[in-house]
Amino acid sequence: MSWNTPERRVVFAGPPGWSHLPNVTRVLLALTAAGYLAGLFAPSRMRLLAVFPEKVWPALELWRLVTYPLAVIGIFNALFGLLILWTFGWELESVFGSRRFGLFVLSSVVASAVLGCTVALLFPAAGSVAGAGLSGLLTAMIVVWALLGPGLPANLFGILPMTRKGFALLALVLVVFGELESSRSLAQLVFLLGGLPVAWFFARASRRGGGGSVRPFRRRWNPFRRRRFTVVEDRSGRVH
Repeated sequence: MSWNTPERRVVFAGPPGWSHLPNVTRVLLALTAAGYLAGLFAPSRMRLLAVFPEKVWPALELWRLVTYPLAVIGIFNALFGLLILWTFGWELESVFGSRRFGLFVLSSVVASAVLGCTVALLFPAAGSVAGAGLSGLLTAMIVVWALLGPGLPANLFGILPMTRKGFALLALVLVVFGELESSRSLAQLVFLLGGLPVAWFFARASRRGGGGSVRPFRRRWNPFRRRRFTVVEDRSGRVH
């Protein structure tokens, strides 16, 4: 019996509208849009937010470890980032809770920057790092989303049905080979994949705490749905 038979059909609700999004997801979407617009009008200022190993050490401009996701360059990068944040962020925040999801986002961002810069500084032959944008965070979000329910079904843009595990593996293959083809920098690749240990840790902690079971669909309250009721007759013969 497969998951899409009538006996085990799973229905998925799409991402909610803006007014129903959780707080952290809404803030991430707003910051991403603001970062892209700021880059249009002041592109030189975005270099103050991006990660460069020599700026982190020995210059100790440590704010770059946190601010680089705001340096979103290119309309396609911005739209793709907004789409992934909207699609996966609200569900992860619903599972983790806003405070824990915010900690996951911050940990993934910092871990990606620290690991990428460490490889670039310790092994100069591994290439350089120009850290900007949401790619590292988005990769970590997709992986932790898959780890919370690896066997659950997913759709690739509504065309190719697969499991969440398969979706995440496909995303990792595209990230790895796409980065190797474009930059050929091992340090930059580590920067993009640096959030994966954080994703594994949060998914494992959620399963241990009982919060890692993802319900495929949560039925919303419908005021037009018929309600069940029970007819009771009292001693006087009145029906309630």
